[in-house]
Amino acid sequence: MVVQRDYSMKIRIKTNFKKRWKWLLLLLIVAAGLGYWVYGRANPKVEQLDFVKPERGELIKTLQASGFIKAKRNASIRFAAGGKVVYLGAKEGDWVKKGKTIATIDARALQKALEKSLNLYSKERIDWDQVLDNTKDRALPVTEDRTKQKDQFDLTNTVIDVQLNDIAITNNALVAPFDGVLVSSPTTVTGINLSATDAFELVDPTSLYFEAQVDELDVSQIQNGQGASIELDAYPDEHFDSSVQYVSYKSAQTSTSTVYLVQLPMAQLNLNKFRLGMNGDALITLQTKQNVLSVPLDAITVKDGKTYVSVKSGENQAEDKEITTGLETDERIEVLSGLDDNDEIVLPK
Repeated sequence: MVVQRDYSMKIRIKTNFKKRWKWLLLLLIVAAGLGYWVYGRANPKVEQLDFVKPERGELIKTLQASGFIKAKRNASIRFAAGGKVVYLGAKEGDWVKKGKTIATIDARALQKALEKSLNLYSKERIDWDQVLDNTKDRALPVTEDRTKQKDQFDLTNTVIDVQLNDIAITNNALVAPFDGVLVSSPTTVTGINLSATDAFELVDPTSLYFEAQVDELDVSQIQNGQGASIELDAYPDEHFDSSVQYVSYKSAQTSTSTVYLVQLPMAQLNLNKFRLGMNGDALITLQTKQNVLSVPLDAITVKDGKTYVSVKSGENQAEDKEITTGLETDERIEVLSGLDDNDEIVLPK
């Protein structure tokens, strides 16, 4: 019995020791954390400031606007009336000189239509002359007068039909109104019947321009003659120089804002590269200044309407200094006074 009691006591002592060890470990961790916190409060970490000098050089303010390529001279050429194509003088992609015949349609059907309309006109004319003979020198009742008016309209319509058929015959050949490229053709072969809505599309590539959309908040900064660099999605590694040629007086509405259309000519560039509808961006130069002192835009702060920068005042120390500013770009701002080239300012991290 004594042996069993001693064994039970040993187990109890061992269990109590394990519980006390866990509490001791927890107390040590808490004490260590508290000590680290107290040490940190007593010895705060000093933030190292990054200093840079103002830069002197060229400062360029630009505005980026998206758009696409269009052409000032383009024509959608159609026959006045439908007909069978009997001649094609150009195919899609061909360069066409002004005055060249692009296509002609069979004029025989048009001629027959003209003859038919002339016959109808002659018939209506005879009927009208008879109406005049039957109604002269007497007052007409309302019903008979209305019938006479309708006969007059029928005669007038036959005259119009004759004129329309004559125009169709005269215009059975489509002629290029200017030098250009045939960019679209409704048929590639003859013998096809075209309707009056089928069109041949002609574009003068020397009239190509980039049409950029400028938000109404920025349009007041755009002026004719301002230089620009155009980057097209099709040629991401190339830049094409141009300039503002025209700013529209009429606004256009997009899904998000009101914009004004700005034209930048591309006729002086390599026309073989460009196609109608190519998308891209124009970087328009709004203002340029030479030999100016500037600092990063994020280095300034504005308080109570005044502008400040933090200037180095000692080892890892800085103080606010008021400055006056000028030209502002997306990344930098001109310093007119308050700094010189030897100052060092704090660059925010």
